[in-house]
Amino acid sequence: ARAAGGALEAALAAGAGRYCWAPERMPRLAIGHSLGAKLQVLLRCGKEETTPSMRNTLGVGLIAFNNFGVSDSVRLLRETLRAFQGNAVGGADGFWESVLEPALGRAARASGLEFSPGPEELLELVRKKYRGTGHTRAFRFDADALDCSDELLDALADRGAPSADASFLDGSHLSPVLVGLQDVTQAAGQRGASVGDGVAGRVANRVGERFAGATIGDEAELQRLVDALVAWVDEVKVA
Repeated sequence: ARAAGGALEAALAAGAGRYCWAPERMPRLAIGHSLGAKLQVLLRCGKEETTPSMRNTLGVGLIAFNNFGVSDSVRLLRETLRAFQGNAVGGADGFWESVLEPALGRAARASGLEFSPGPEELLELVRKKYRGTGHTRAFRFDADALDCSDELLDALADRGAPSADASFLDGSHLSPVLVGLQDVTQAAGQRGASVGDGVAGRVANRVGERFAGATIGDEAELQRLVDALVAWVDEVKVA
């Protein structure tokens, strides 16, 4: 979170120097998806002097806020596989639930790896230190098994946040993601060529031929999210 905040401050400073921006007068909105939303929350629980550009934020948009630990976040892999397979996992879904997901969860716990702060620690930070200015909105999807917005909104209420609410949308945790496989394979081929690896280029070409025109994600779901974000921006502009 500190690295992300520092990168933002550096980008604003660079823009001010190159384009004569006046960052102190620029209206700002903070938006993040999944663990990116968690980073946005953490930035608002830290010290103001480390991220001065956060002081006058008009609003904070948290898309599919994810506050799970490492062992529970293996579910994100399942969501990703569903996106690749067009939500048609069939019998494999039962095998994932009964065998693979528990096994991956145990492996993650045994590794000793964990996000820091952990889920409960983050919520406690929100209750004590969250300083989000303006309007905080959680954007939630009806089929999202990773969303933790309820717990966050409860913590914000305990904090006495003046304006925090939720928008409900059709979709899943990966609804904000829309990727054309042709674009991915072209990028992989170019990367392979740049490092002199003909194998990467050949694999990219084979994938491109097999899945030409295919996409990962749902354009209609993404468009509904964009519409909801635009409506929210209009709200905070007139608030």
